[in-house]
Amino acid sequence: MSDYIKFVDNKSETVTLLFDEPLEGTNQFGKKQYTYGIKELISGEEKFSATEKLHEKIQGLGASKGDTLTIEKVKDADINKGFAFFKVEMADNPAKKDSAPTQSKPLHDSVKKFEKQFEPKEDKMAMHELSMRIEKLEKIVAALWEKSQNEKKGDDLPF
Repeated sequence: MSDYIKFVDNKSETVTLLFDEPLEGTNQFGKKQYTYGIKELISGEEKFSATEKLHEKIQGLGASKGDTLTIEKVKDADINKGFAFFKVEMADNPAKKDSAPTQSKPLHDSVKKFEKQFEPKEDKMAMHELSMRIEKLEKIVAALWEKSQNEKKGDDLPF
């Protein structure tokens, strides 16, 4: 018996990923193929091959090591011109499926003190110095602009 899952039409399989990323390769037809390692099933399978489309669906869910997925191979003559396609859903991790933020524990005081040193500090003196320099530059630009306008008036030709 093969250690690869053979997806059966219109039947779902529940698998738990053993790794964050699959192995990438090329099949006999020159197409990209991805091999996912999974927790061994009762029937003995411990991996499955995924096409690029199936791989994209798995990655789109943000699945990683330890996540359980339900994969169904759908094949119906009335849908998708009879060609098979896969449905993929997270089976036991609703936080990732819904993209709900996870709650974290309150930080210990020592961690708060450590992180505080990286917070940006508001330096009023530096801001005042910058605004003074900007005002000075604006005055210089205005004076140069006025000077250039006056010089142009003198260079006008009488005809």
